[in-house]
Amino acid sequence: MRYSKLFGRTRHNPPCDADSVNAKLLTQAGFVEKLAAGIYNFLPLGQRVLTKVCNIIREEMNAVEGQEILMPSLHPVDIWETTGRRKTMDEILYKTRASGDKEFVFGPSHEEVVTPLVAKYIQSYKDLPLSVYQIQTKFRDEPRAKSGLLRGREFGMKDMYSFHTDEADLDKYYEVVKDAYLKVFERCGLTAYVIEASGGAFSDKFSHEFSVETPAGEDTIILCEKCGTAQNLEIAEGCSACVCGKDCGNKCCDEKELPMEEVKIERGFSVAENAKAHNVPDAKILKTVVYEVEDGGLIGIVIRGDLNVSDVKLERYLKRRLRPATPEALKKVGLVQGYISPVNIPEEIGISFVADNSIKGVKNFVTGANKFGLDYKNVNVGTDFIVKEFADLVEVKTGFKCPKCHTALSEIKAVEGGNIFKLGTKFANAFGMNFADNDGKLKPVVMGCYGIGTTRLVGTIVEAKHDEKGIIWPKSVAPYLVHLISLGNDKDVLNDAEDLYKKLNKEGIEVLFDDREATAGVKLNDADLIGIPLRIVISKRTLESKSVEWKERTNAESEIVPLASLVKKIKEFQK
Repeated sequence: MRYSKLFGRTRHNPPCDADSVNAKLLTQAGFVEKLAAGIYNFLPLGQRVLTKVCNIIREEMNAVEGQEILMPSLHPVDIWETTGRRKTMDEILYKTRASGDKEFVFGPSHEEVVTPLVAKYIQSYKDLPLSVYQIQTKFRDEPRAKSGLLRGREFGMKDMYSFHTDEADLDKYYEVVKDAYLKVFERCGLTAYVIEASGGAFSDKFSHEFSVETPAGEDTIILCEKCGTAQNLEIAEGCSACVCGKDCGNKCCDEKELPMEEVKIERGFSVAENAKAHNVPDAKILKTVVYEVEDGGLIGIVIRGDLNVSDVKLERYLKRRLRPATPEALKKVGLVQGYISPVNIPEEIGISFVADNSIKGVKNFVTGANKFGLDYKNVNVGTDFIVKEFADLVEVKTGFKCPKCHTALSEIKAVEGGNIFKLGTKFANAFGMNFADNDGKLKPVVMGCYGIGTTRLVGTIVEAKHDEKGIIWPKSVAPYLVHLISLGNDKDVLNDAEDLYKKLNKEGIEVLFDDREATAGVKLNDADLIGIPLRIVISKRTLESKSVEWKERTNAESEIVPLASLVKKIKEFQK
């Protein structure tokens, strides 16, 4: 491709509204062009990268016996009502109405389409297992469309769905696809962590995410480098330090239980202000976080003051949706914000309590007395208040210990590049998708689903592969392998560059030829910005030795290579 004919050019400066590395570099280098928040045009360079990413994914899905199909983006709303996700996913659904006032949604996912489709072709166990996939566009009304291609409202995705006779067969295939996903990321030049995460709106089981480390990541990953455990912050498990700040399992704080006292106090509402007023560490504050539970009133979660509640863990524990209680909701039932506790709480308030495991073994807490300006000190669980249920509800953070090997856990920021779910029979039951087993009995089909954001993966590669000069494309997904540059207006240089361009094309080598009448600085800077793996420069100086300047994008130094051996060297580089 001649740069002079290329649709889409580099810019001197990145767009002022770009809020991430991938948004800045992809736009400035001429790969994408923003239409609206979370909606991008892919220009020729970007489309070439996207096509290569999709082809890698396609090859790996075919290798695990996935069969490619294509399903509609426009879905009748009634199929979403069948599964109940018309309500649970309403906030992100784009909706429209067709003639006859029939309502449709633009698909954010395709379980509702693929399940009744496949049901038409499954009759007995002999038709299973089966796996189908598509590479298609999804639509989600993201309230915070940001970070370029990482969080879009319209985006490309490969979604695959598998169908099985039982959980054991699903488990087996699930591991096969997990390995295939790791191959996809490796072939795209990335190292992905396999993260255990919540199933979210797609499954009530745990899922696995494939996350790539980058400061721009929206996810926090909790890692144990010793045993290799990696979990999403939302559901991560870990052992917290003692209230003394050490990893002693609360054994060093072997205090005697003191009699509970009610004290008048002037303080702020925060844990820090409370701890300062009573001259105790944050961990000795007994904190109660109140939530409104869907169709279930209020619930108070009792936890150490230095720790936070994981909303995802709590939702999984309660098996209901919830949200933090508003000040209005607290006031309505007679709770005093900043002074709530399970100690001597009036029965008429009607709130239940669940305790995080972190309060076990801790003695002589400080907590509110359910009245403004009054606290209790020397509060002890089992003596001064009773909690019927304990659970792991804490949000793990740096400083916690791995529950398997007790090594200190660390946090990294990462981009989620893909995820896989075990759906079980949730969607099969909704649509009546059954099969006749070998004993003649009808049983529901067991399903799994597997997604990779194709456009998101392009953005992820840029986030992980760049420097201060621009993008650094891995050879497998680069728009071109070679960036050929001619410097100066010498006729011999121009003629030899033209001949080399034609020769490389004839040899099947992908090449972007910068044939513009531009300065050396502009051409070389643009080459770094665009990030093609190999830069070949022809100038009057190099032709004096019948050579070219060879520079790989990942190397700081260049070298001189004879023209006679150039094609052979490029083909070796291409491998």
